[in-house]
Amino acid sequence: MYRKWIVPILVALPLAIGGLVVVASQSASDAPAAKAKGLVCPITGAELPCEKCCPLND
Repeated sequence: MYRKWIVPILVALPLAIGGLVVVASQSASDAPAAKAKGLVCPITGAELPCEKCCPLND
């Protein structure tokens, strides 16, 4: 009874783990790119290096 479940489990388990590794590596590689862009000012539309540089914070 359990023998017919062994092969699908042995095939599905590495595929699931590999999929999780790919998703984790893609999300980790996207994080620095988002931080490198900086902040877009809602008034001028210019890219600012930090939140304190925005004219709204004065």
